[in-house]
Amino acid sequence: MDRTDHTERAERDERGEQNSQIRRRPPVRAAGGKAPAKPFKLNYRMLLCIAVLVCFVLALLFFILFMVRGGTINDLNGQVDTLNKEKESLTAQVGTLTQDNQAMLASLAASLPDPTTAQTTSIADLIPQLTEGVYVVYSTGSQLQYLSVPAGYMQDKLAAYRDDSAAFAAAQGDAPSCTYYVLFSDRVIGLAENNTGFVSMDRTAAGSASSIPAGMYSFVAAMFA
Repeated sequence: MDRTDHTERAERDERGEQNSQIRRRPPVRAAGGKAPAKPFKLNYRMLLCIAVLVCFVLALLFFILFMVRGGTINDLNGQVDTLNKEKESLTAQVGTLTQDNQAMLASLAASLPDPTTAQTTSIADLIPQLTEGVYVVYSTGSQLQYLSVPAGYMQDKLAAYRDDSAAFAAAQGDAPSCTYYVLFSDRVIGLAENNTGFVSMDRTAAGSASSIPAGMYSFVAAMFA
């Protein structure tokens, strides 16, 4: 082997050793002296713990909400029960007052004198004859009977019916044939069944069809019972 071959082999060995050293050289750190970031690895155990904690918090919130709503519902139910009891009590009181009122009305009606039979069968002729005070007239079909309403409860009740303007409303058609009439100093109110009748502001025996206050018909009828 000549010197040239020996020299080439030595150079190849030297280059191989340099390459080996280059391959074994540790990685160069980035500027600032920090090592390159390591890849992120998911911690499944930690994620499971977080999920369990979130579920627990949600369950706790729902439980608290359920308890609050349950208490509110119980309070409302208690209020409803109280209102129902008050309603029952008021209904009983209304029933008692109604019975007392009917009893008082029957007593007052019984204290009235017997009705007077008119000498005429025409309500138009009878109205001008009854001018002093408040009168009620009953048309039996064959005759007219009338009563002078005494001052007090009965007269005040009729005045309250008269002044209930919301109960009087114009109706379609002609005025119905009336069974009872209430004669005030300034008007005549005719009363028919089903809360119908007429109001005559010029104190005549006819007028436009109108509704009348509920209860007025039966109140006047009780005076002739």
